[in-house]
Amino acid sequence: MVIADPATPAPSGFTTATIGDAIEAARNAAKPLQLRPGTYDMSNIDIATTSGSGRGIEIFCAAGEAILRLTGGNYGLRVSSQTGMTFRNIVFDGESLGLPAYSAPNVITAAAGLVIVDNVYDVVFSRCTFRNTAKTAAEPAGSYKAALLCVNDSRPRVSQCNFNNIDVAVWAFSSEILVEDCRVIGAKNNGIAIYGTIGSGGNLSVVRNNFINFVDSDAGTGANGNGISAYLANDVSIVGNTIFNCAFSAVRVNAGSRAFIEGNSCWNIREACLYYEAPAAGQDGTGATIVNNRVDTAGAGINVANSGYYGDGVARRSIVAGNQIGNLVSTLIPGSDGVGDYETGAIGITVEQDSVVSGNIIEGAAGGIKLGVAQGARDLVCDGNLIRGCGVGIAFSSSAEAGKMVISNNIISGAGANAIVSAATVVLIPPLTPYDANLSSQTAGSAGQILIAGNRAS
Repeated sequence: MVIADPATPAPSGFTTATIGDAIEAARNAAKPLQLRPGTYDMSNIDIATTSGSGRGIEIFCAAGEAILRLTGGNYGLRVSSQTGMTFRNIVFDGESLGLPAYSAPNVITAAAGLVIVDNVYDVVFSRCTFRNTAKTAAEPAGSYKAALLCVNDSRPRVSQCNFNNIDVAVWAFSSEILVEDCRVIGAKNNGIAIYGTIGSGGNLSVVRNNFINFVDSDAGTGANGNGISAYLANDVSIVGNTIFNCAFSAVRVNAGSRAFIEGNSCWNIREACLYYEAPAAGQDGTGATIVNNRVDTAGAGINVANSGYYGDGVARRSIVAGNQIGNLVSTLIPGSDGVGDYETGAIGITVEQDSVVSGNIIEGAAGGIKLGVAQGARDLVCDGNLIRGCGVGIAFSSSAEAGKMVISNNIISGAGANAIVSAATVVLIPPLTPYDANLSSQTAGSAGQILIAGNRAS
C-alpha cells in the first residue's frame, strides 16, 4: 500500500504530506492509501477519471486518527465521474469556514459541499466523521452547506458515519443515496435531504436505521428543520430511524410518490411529525405507505395533506396503519417568509383523499383522526383504530362537497359526546356536530355518503 504521513517534510520512505499528492500517487500505483495519524490540509482536491491513471482508490486510517481539514477554496474534496472509491475511518472537518454554492444541473438551491460526489456510481463512506460545516454568519440567507453533497445521478453508500455541527448532513440532488446506521447530531437546517425534479422517475434512495437528534431551522415554514426531508423524489424508503428534537418534522415528504415510511421512532417534534404533502400546483404525490411508526410528543402526528385547492398540489392514495401516536400538544410555530405565526392542531392522523387509516393507536391529543379538510374529502376508510384520551375521537369534514367515507369498528375512549363528530376546519374549531358513536349503523352527509358503523365509544 501507499502510506502518507502528515509531517513536513514527510519521513523518509513515506509519501508527501500533501493529501492530494498522496491520493494521486496511490491511484497511479493502483494501491490503497493509508493515512498515518495527524492532520492534513484539504482544499479543492479532485479525484477524477482524468487523473490518477483513472483509477479508484481506498483511503483509510486508524479510526478517527487522520483529519482532513478544510483550509479554503470551493470545497474540500470532490469525486467526479470516478468509480471504485472507498473512504474509511476518516475525519472531514469543515473548520467552520465558508463555502460557495456548487454549480451543477438540478441543484435548485444555493447548496455548497465540504465533500462532493458528482456523477459517481460506486463510492462508499464508512465509519467516517463529518463536522463543523454549519453555515457561517457571512454566508448569504437562502444558502446551505452540506457535509456530503451528492449531485448528477451519484449513488453513494454512507454507512456508520457521524455528522456533528453541520448545516445539512447529507444532501442529494437527482441522486440515489443509501444512508444507514449513521448518527446526525446538531443539524442547523436538515438532517438528510433528498431532492429530485418535477417529472423525474424513481429516486430509490434508502435512509434506514439512523439516529438523528437536534435539528434546527434558520428560515421557512417546513423546508428546513426536518430530520429526513424528501422533495420531488419518488420511491424513497425511510425505515427504522430514531429521530428526536426537530424544529419541524421528523420525516417530511413533499411531492414524492410511492414513499415508504416504516418503523421510525420519533420524539419531541415541534410540528407534524410525519408529513406527506403536495405543497404547490403540479407538485403531486400518490401512494404513500406510512406504517408501524411511533410518535411521542409532537405538535401533530401524521398528516397526508393537500387536495388541489388554494394553489396546492394533490397528495392522495395513502395507507396509514399500525402507528402508535401519543402526547400531542398544540404548538406555536413562529412566522417566516411572509407567513404569520400559526399553531399546530395536535391531531393524531389527518388524511384528505383516497386513503385507508387502519389499526392505529392514538392517545392524548386534541383530536384522534381527522377525515378530510373542507371540500378536500373523498374516498376515505377509517377502520379498526383505538383512540384514547383525546378531546375529539374521529372528525369528518362537514363540507357539502365531501365524498364517500366509511368509519367502522373503531374504539373511542374518553372523548365523551365528541367521540365522532363532523367539523368544518382541520383544527377542530367549534361548532362540532356530534353523532351517536354507539349506533350499529348510520349515515351522514348531504347525500348519506358517509357510513358510520360498528364503532364503540365510552
